[in-house]
Parts: sequence; C-alpha cells; structure tokens
Amino acid sequence: MPFQDTYFEPKSSAPPLAADGYEPQDQAETAPPKISAQLAQPTAGELETMMLFLRRARDRAVVIRENAPAGSYLESVLHRTILGIDQELAQLKYLLTRSDLPKPSPTRMRPAI
Repeated sequence: MPFQDTYFEPKSSAPPLAADGYEPQDQAETAPPKISAQLAQPTAGELETMMLFLRRARDRAVVIRENAPAGSYLESVLHRTILGIDQELAQLKYLLTRSDLPKPSPTRMRPAI
C-alpha cells in the first residue's frame, strides 16, 4: 500500500447530511449515552483537612528554602511553590465563607429537667 502525503476525503455511500435537507433519525437512537461527571460539593470538614495539609506542606517548604543556598534554583522554585500554596489557602478560605456549603446539622442540648 503506497504512502499518500496528501489528505483526501474518503468516498462513502452514505446519503448527504442535514445541509441537503436530510435529517438522520436513527442516529439519535444509536448514539452512546453521555456520561456526565458529577462534581461533589466539598464539606467544611474536607476543606479544613485540605487546608491543614497545605499549611504543613508550606511549613516544610519554608524550612527547606531557609536551608537552601541563596540565589539557587531550589530557592526560587520553593519561593514560587510557597506563593502557590498561599494562593490555594486563600481560595479555600473563600470557599469556607460561602454560604452554599453543606453545613453540619446543629446539635441541640438536651432539655433541662
């Protein structure tokens, strides 16, 4: 089979499409169903856990940066990493202040006797 270096349209025996007034009715039934990814709403507890993890990672990066030689590539990478972690922490704080997060059910005190 020879190699062709130009693109060509394959000839098919299919009828012309909607531009010529043809509406394919049977294709809608054979189309695969769309699978939609459902995004889970994070809870306040999950956001707190993420923030704790990021704070610990930031603290480690600060310690390593302090021990790195001044002006080194490692120091500049850690500086950018710390700035990125700070930005993520700010976004998570914003998410915590949003009112549409699922709130834990309030606990009621037992009735006084």
